[in-house]
Amino acid sequence: MSAEFRARFPCSYRSVVDARRGLVAYIRNFGFADQAVADIECAIGEALANAAEHGFRDGTTFDVLARSDGESLIIDVQDDGPGFPHAATPMDAQPPASGSPRGFGIYIMRSLMDEIAYSDRGRRITLKKRLPAAGAGAGDENGDDLSALG
Repeated sequence: MSAEFRARFPCSYRSVVDARRGLVAYIRNFGFADQAVADIECAIGEALANAAEHGFRDGTTFDVLARSDGESLIIDVQDDGPGFPHAATPMDAQPPASGSPRGFGIYIMRSLMDEIAYSDRGRRITLKKRLPAAGAGAGDENGDDLSALG
């Protein structure tokens, strides 16, 4: 599939729902197994919620671009907010400190996607997930066909 998903949404939680639905419909075209689709949906939900929350000012928007480079699904979410010092964001998938009120979204995204990266002063996040191997998706995450198991 070579087409891309590109859309701009008003910064609101309602838009997060609409953007997530559109992205999930788009990513289903790549043959991901149901569990992988659920993982990607959860990760993009976090990215979209962060864009709506941290990018919000009257009249602002967030942009979504999803595409494939032939090896991975790549999803960019960019907001109009002030950004944050992403260099200080831990790059590993360690959970936030116990009792911490923030930071779980980044942990979830790092845990569920193959790669995430920040750019544009933290206003853009790029999420990557390797595409399933040809023929995978009908069975488990390894592409094994489990339909014959009873």
